[in-house]
Amino acid sequence: MVLDFVVGLLYIGIVWCLGQWTVGYLFGEDREKNAYLLAFPLGFSELTLLSTFLYFTGRFPIQAIRVVWLLLGCASLIAIFRRSLVKREALMVFIVVLGLWLVMLIPGIIGGDQYYVYRGNCTDQQTYVEETVAMSMHPIGWYESRTREEIEAVSDVLWRGYRWIVNDRPSAGMMIAVMRANPSGEIYWVVYLYRMFVQAMIITSMLYLFSVVLESGKRTSSVQRLIQIAAAALYCVGFWGQIQYDIDAVSQMSSIAVLTALTAVFIQYVLELVEEWDQAEDKQCLTVMILLAAAGLALYLESALVHGAVYLLAGILLLLCTKKKLHWKQMMQLAGIPIISLGILILTNYRIVSFLMGQIRSSVDDGRQSWADYFNRWWLGKHGVDSGRITEPVSRLTNCIISTSGMYNMTVNYERYYGIVALFLTGLAVLLTILILFCILRPLIKRMERSIWMLWVVMIVGIGIVVGMCIGGKYWSAGKLLYYVSPYLYAFLCLPALRIRDCQGIVEKLALVLAVLMLLSNGKMVLERCRDVKVNYAGLGYRGNYPSDMIPGLKMFTKFTFDTHQLEGTDGVVINDLSMVSDYQFFLQYIKVKLTCAEIPWTYEDDVNYYGQSIESSKYRTLKGNLAMLEAVQNENDRYEIVIK
Repeated sequence: MVLDFVVGLLYIGIVWCLGQWTVGYLFGEDREKNAYLLAFPLGFSELTLLSTFLYFTGRFPIQAIRVVWLLLGCASLIAIFRRSLVKREALMVFIVVLGLWLVMLIPGIIGGDQYYVYRGNCTDQQTYVEETVAMSMHPIGWYESRTREEIEAVSDVLWRGYRWIVNDRPSAGMMIAVMRANPSGEIYWVVYLYRMFVQAMIITSMLYLFSVVLESGKRTSSVQRLIQIAAAALYCVGFWGQIQYDIDAVSQMSSIAVLTALTAVFIQYVLELVEEWDQAEDKQCLTVMILLAAAGLALYLESALVHGAVYLLAGILLLLCTKKKLHWKQMMQLAGIPIISLGILILTNYRIVSFLMGQIRSSVDDGRQSWADYFNRWWLGKHGVDSGRITEPVSRLTNCIISTSGMYNMTVNYERYYGIVALFLTGLAVLLTILILFCILRPLIKRMERSIWMLWVVMIVGIGIVVGMCIGGKYWSAGKLLYYVSPYLYAFLCLPALRIRDCQGIVEKLALVLAVLMLLSNGKMVLERCRDVKVNYAGLGYRGNYPSDMIPGLKMFTKFTFDTHQLEGTDGVVINDLSMVSDYQFFLQYIKVKLTCAEIPWTYEDDVNYYGQSIESSKYRTLKGNLAMLEAVQNENDRYEIVIK
C-alpha cells in the first residue's frame, strides 16, 4: 500500500508539472485569467490523450507508457524552473489538490477493502477494474494474437477486461493502469487512489469557473478566496461528489474536472467574441478547448456530447440576446472545435467510434430506464415521502426538488415525525422548495452580469434537457444528465455566498440564504460520512434511498480482507465452494481479480463471472507444484472471510 501511495504522489506531480508547463506556454505571464488553475485539467487531458494513443494506436505496453510519463514529467519540471513558472498561486493549487486528496483517502485507509470494494454499482466497478487489470498486464497486441480460450486459460478476468477495452470507453481505465506501477500492489487500493485524485482535481476547475463568472479582474480578498476554496471543496466531498463516487461512475468522475474547466473556458471565449476582444486571446482559448474537449470525449463520451449540445444552445441564446453576428472566421473557429476534438479522439483510439454509435442508439432505450428505480431513488429524499397520508403528493414534489438541487439530506424524516409536526415540517419543505425555484429563476426578474447570466444559461439549458427527459419518461437518462450539469447548478446556487458584499436587496439576500443552507447541507453530508465510516462495520454508504447499498447481503455478511501476499511461495490456488456466501459470484470475482494481478493461477468448480455466467475454461486449468486451498469460513460474528488451508 505504501509503494502504491508513493506512485500516486508521483502520478499527481507529473500531471501538475505537464499542465503547469502547458499553462506557461499558452498564457505566459497572463495572470488575469487565473490560468494556473487549469494546470491539473490540462495536464490530465494531455496525458489521457497521449496514453490512449500510445496504447491503442502506438501499441505500446503500459510499462513503456509509464517511461514516457516520467520523461515528460522531468522535462516539464526542468522547463518550469528554467522559465520561473512556479508562482506562489500555482504552487498553492498543487498543495490544495494534494491536501484534499489526502483528506479524501481517510475513509479508505480506515475501512480498507471493506469500504472501497463494491459500493453502489458492483458490475460497473468490476468493469473498470477488469479493463485496468487487462491493460496494465499486457499490450493490446497480446490479446489480439490469442483466442478467447487461450486468454481465459490464463484468467477470465483478462478476457472480459480485453472485451471492455475494445468495446467500451477505455481511457479512464488506461489512466488507472498507468498508476498501477507496483506489480505486487492491491488493485482495488490503486483504483481508490485514482478515484480520489480525479475527485480532488475538480476543485481547481470549480475555482476557475468561479473566477470566470465572478470576473477575476476584480480584486478578491483572502476571506473571499477561502470561501471559494471551501465551496469548491464541498462539491468534491459533499453530496454531488459522494453520490457519483458511490455509484462507481469512474469515467464520469474522471471527466468532471475536464468538462467543468471546458465550460468555464467556453463561457470566457463566447463573452470575448460578443465583446470583440483581441483574437490572440481567442487562439489560447481555442487550443485549451480543443484539448479539454478531446479528453472529455475520450474519458466520457456521453457527458461530452451533452456538454456540446448545451454549449450550442447557450451560445445561440447569447447571440440572440446581444444581437451580435459572428464573423465567418469566428464561425469556422467554433465549428472547428468539435471537429478537431473528434479527430483527435479517433486518432487516439478509432475503436471508440462503434461505442459512440451504440451509446447514441441505446442511451434513451426503454430497457435502461428501469434502472432509475435504483439509481434515481434518492430523488425521493433521504427518508422517502409521506406515504399513505394527505401530504404524500406535496412531499413527493418537494423532496424531488430539494434532493435534485443537492440538498438530499434536508428532506423531512416522515418515519420519525407525523401528525401536526409532519404537517409543519412539510410546510417548511414547501418554503424551501419555493426558495430554490425562485433562486434558480431569479435572472428572469433581476439583471445580472453577463458572465453570471451565461453560467445561468448553461445551467438552465441543462436542466431543461433533464426536465424534457422526465416528461418523455426517460428517467434514468434524466438522472445521468443531472449529474453532468450538477457542477453548474451547484456553482450558480452558491455564487451569492462567494460575493457577499454584492448581495444587496431582497432578491440577492434570499439567494444568499439558500447558498448558506446548501453549503451547510453539504458540510453535514461530510460529517455524516465520517461518522458512518467509524460505526459501519460493513463499509456501506448511506442507507434509505441512497444508491450505495446495491447488494446489502454481500458486505453485511462478508469480510473483504483477502490479501494475496499471504500466498507467497504458492504455485496455484484451489478455491473451494463459495455458494454459501450471499451473492457469492461477486465475492469470487473479487478473489479472482486479486489472484490475476498476483499472477497466481486458480481453479474453481462451477466457476461463474459476476453476471452468473459459467466460465468453462477454469475447469480445464491444470495446477502443479505447491498449491493452496481457499475457503470461506464464518467467524464469531457469522461473517464469511477467506482463509488459507
